[in-house]
Amino acid sequence: MPLFQFIGAAIGGSVVIAFASLIWPRISSDPRPTALTKVRDMVIETPAGANLANVLGVADESAAEPINISDLVTTGTNAVINTVATTAQRTVTNRMLETLAGQFNGLPEEDKASFRAQICDPAPQQ
Repeated sequence: MPLFQFIGAAIGGSVVIAFASLIWPRISSDPRPTALTKVRDMVIETPAGANLANVLGVADESAAEPINISDLVTTGTNAVINTVATTAQRTVTNRMLETLAGQFNGLPEEDKASFRAQICDPAPQQ
């Protein structure tokens, strides 16, 4: 079993290093380290590596511009906050409506009829 774990870790590490060697110009304006340059040269020669480089927009390194990671984090954080706020609003609204419906169902029939008349009947014209 440890042999399979070692093999899995080695494959996973290789994939991460190959990916890092390709996206280096997108995440840093510093020159690529020598070891990553050698890995990139080997990866880019494979059809899968060349295709991945095209997808990531790093096939032509002179045209690759670094991504501002703080902007990505800020955008992602704002999206999460908006999603949580919307979900919280829906949850509170649903809970409030369930509580009101429970209270309404607990009323005597004559109070229900009076309540329906006040809400459903049109207001008198003045």
